[in-house]
Amino acid sequence: MRAGSDIKPSAFARLLSGDGLPRVMASGDGLRKAQGMTMMAGVLWGTSFVVIQWGLDDGFHPMLFLTVRMLIAFASALVVARLLGGVDAWLLRDPWVWALGLSNTAGFVFQYFALDLTVATKAALITNLSLIFVAPMSYVWLREGFTPIKVGALVAVVPGVFLLTTGGDMDSLRGSEFLGDMLSLGAGLSWAFYIIISKHVLRDERVMVSRLTLWVMGTTAVFTIPLGVATIALGDDPLSQVGNVGWATAVYTGVVCSTGAYLLWTRGLKGVTATVSAILLLVMVIVAAVMDYAFLGTEMNAMAWTGAGILLVAMVLVNLEGSEEG
Repeated sequence: MRAGSDIKPSAFARLLSGDGLPRVMASGDGLRKAQGMTMMAGVLWGTSFVVIQWGLDDGFHPMLFLTVRMLIAFASALVVARLLGGVDAWLLRDPWVWALGLSNTAGFVFQYFALDLTVATKAALITNLSLIFVAPMSYVWLREGFTPIKVGALVAVVPGVFLLTTGGDMDSLRGSEFLGDMLSLGAGLSWAFYIIISKHVLRDERVMVSRLTLWVMGTTAVFTIPLGVATIALGDDPLSQVGNVGWATAVYTGVVCSTGAYLLWTRGLKGVTATVSAILLLVMVIVAAVMDYAFLGTEMNAMAWTGAGILLVAMVLVNLEGSEEG
């Protein structure tokens, strides 16, 4: 805990704040915990693709949905930070924190408009091609090493994502809106920057996970509010068009997929490399595909399930690696 706090942190508080977790983590329970938290965050983010589509279908304009979500996320993150002992407002003086908010906002803007044009599975897949960007960026900017296992996992990703998305049918790629696909790719690039910048910020041992999550939600809200205000100003009372399902999806994505998932993912990133984090987050593609199939009726053939299996193998490979550099 920071100086001035009279509250002794609980085990749960230490878990989310990152107290006691070294910047460089070796193999063992700590590494497994970091990998597990990263994948848990990926599962939560995987649910968001279908949930966002439900919200958009129930009357939410993409930018208004995003604004409401981030305001809810900031409020819930503030509650968590207060419960864990403080807010560390000094983080707002760090330009990298604002860069995180900007890249996060860009990723969400791309994602929300993409989900208005294409199906959840393809949006999840193309967004997670951020892995292609993260690997070289982490090598150049973070001096991240690449072991044979990590390279093998990266190679396995290529056929995995292709089969999961297309089911082995190239013609299926023509069925999605090209603009939606390109917007999803823009989201992936934006979040690649987010991953790299987050890893850089977390190398400062003063940075606590709950406080960083708070101000990422806060700066993202700052950037999205003008978009929401402009949407209201230009629209015909867009809020009146939102149904109960729409409001429920805003609360779910704000609390669970924003505050909850970002806490888990950021805590995990303190213990794994940026590339391993991006590989583990491929679990969100599988979750999105399963939910797309179960709730929206998007079919998955044997080839698609084979692709999901290959992605699982890639995640298992990086989980079996004996040690990681933080």
